[in-house]
Amino acid sequence: MSYETITYEKRERVAIVTFNRPQVLNAFNATMGRELTDALRQAADDREVGCVVLTGAGRAFCSGYDVRDFRRMIEEGGSRELAGDDLFRVIYEFPKPLVAAINGPAVGLGATITLPCDIRLASEQARIGFIFARVGLIFEFGSTFLLPRLVGMGKALELGMTARIIDAQEALQIGLVSRVFPQESFLDDVLAFVADIANGPTRVLGWMKEAVHKGVESDLTTARRFENEVIERCRRSPEHREGVTAFLEKRQPRWAEIAQQV
Repeated sequence: MSYETITYEKRERVAIVTFNRPQVLNAFNATMGRELTDALRQAADDREVGCVVLTGAGRAFCSGYDVRDFRRMIEEGGSRELAGDDLFRVIYEFPKPLVAAINGPAVGLGATITLPCDIRLASEQARIGFIFARVGLIFEFGSTFLLPRLVGMGKALELGMTARIIDAQEALQIGLVSRVFPQESFLDDVLAFVADIANGPTRVLGWMKEAVHKGVESDLTTARRFENEVIERCRRSPEHREGVTAFLEKRQPRWAEIAQQV
């Protein structure tokens, strides 16, 4: 399928979804929301995809809501969430590893849309801002749940109340991103970083994510019970059988072959 506001390409077992409105710093609009949802569902169904990378074209990752859409919503009597619950669920419950590669400025929704991703990587030129207070709003897109769990309640409130924009090194320091890579080699470095993930046991990594989400959303007893259920699911899986066989035969597991069978 061809898209207006994003691009979709595959490199080996990695699908790269790119916000593609560089002339407006990849500002988010309703079309982009629909197309991103479609692209992620396509990647979820593709057995040849082991990991998805979400990034931006040009010098920005995403500059937040498109000003034109935002102005129209105000004129219609108030703002509404362009990136609604459907897109949030597609990202947060995505059954494969999903990595946000923040190549440049990511503000407003451009910042919050990275939070339900599994891993956030940043270029040296990345700038991240939860700037909602500047327009009389609070965090959205699940941020009141996710951001404090990533950086702590105090830091989350500081970022929201000051509405300041932080650089990549500060984002790394507070745990908002996992790695910072040079701008000139950013995408290559990201693809090298995710290679082992993309070539791993995709379903098991998805189950791992499911268990971690259950853990942070519940009490210890419930989390342990669900963890044990998922471990039992893994033990019965062809992925576990292949992993043990490969270990005994002193070879690399053939995860891509298993992915085609399940």
